[in-house]
Amino acid sequence: MSWVAGDGDLAERSAALIQQATKSVAGRMSIAFYRRHFEIIRAGTPELRELAYLLRYQVYVHEHGFERSEDHPGEREIDDYDERSLHILLRHRRSGIVVGTARLVLPEPTNPGESFPVQTVSAHPIFQDSEIAAHAAEFSRLAISRERLKRCGVNSGKISQLLVRQLVPYLSVGLIAGVMELAAENGYPVMFAVVEPFLIRNLGRIGIEIPVLDAPVEYHGLRVPCALPSLYDTCAGIKQRDRSAWEIITNRGRTQELALIAQTGSERARGAVARAFRMAKQPAPVILRATDSRTRARGPIDQVKAVVAHRTEGHERCSHLCVD
Repeated sequence: MSWVAGDGDLAERSAALIQQATKSVAGRMSIAFYRRHFEIIRAGTPELRELAYLLRYQVYVHEHGFERSEDHPGEREIDDYDERSLHILLRHRRSGIVVGTARLVLPEPTNPGESFPVQTVSAHPIFQDSEIAAHAAEFSRLAISRERLKRCGVNSGKISQLLVRQLVPYLSVGLIAGVMELAAENGYPVMFAVVEPFLIRNLGRIGIEIPVLDAPVEYHGLRVPCALPSLYDTCAGIKQRDRSAWEIITNRGRTQELALIAQTGSERARGAVARAFRMAKQPAPVILRATDSRTRARGPIDQVKAVVAHRTEGHERCSHLCVD
């Protein structure tokens, strides 16, 4: 079922979040543009999910070269995880062009210890623990197409390269907020992810703190395995730092309320969250995974900082265009 809700519209909420976080004229112009021209919908039908696969092919094969075209017949980027995933889309209102997508991978009921992409790239105990994995879901395949953004005509014109760069962080926030709400709504109090280092830093600026659990790995580009041991606590932490941001990210507290229900709904769920908190404090057994020589011989957090610093020096700014 498609989803474009009034007060709960994630495009509205994510735009408002960025609006209160920036004071620049350019930022205000981008926010107004975004709110007017974009919407987020849930891909609850085969037809809408097909649009997600086509968009991912555009981003992962053509725009970034992370995948080979011959490995994806029909120009669809799809994998085995999609069969048990929930998907959302970011769509340009007037043209109907889908410019972004993300998914929430759900655990395999009979084998939670081998359910998620992050379990294939990190040996950290939080990801390998079956009890935790049974109560977790993974934020995955966030993809935003620069080329499609440019094709979205507005007033007979097209979106400029500068405006595309300004819009991307706002679009990412909307997709992330949507996936958090999906996880809480479906009863998963823990969330995994393999994300771009820059995304961790910039989400921290708006109150979403993502614990870094392992060193960067080469996985559709350089990515960092991380986890939210408790979606409820994440929401509560945002509220303590910035109530206005909390209202937007959590849909006025709905995500936090659902996360609390998910976390306290059973003894096993409570135990899984407690174990996740304990394991999040443990070091990864293997940390020298980074391909960049500047990040070697350091702990995971220092490696992430080194990657961010190195790329900033080279003017390779965060694009927020894809996750795992």
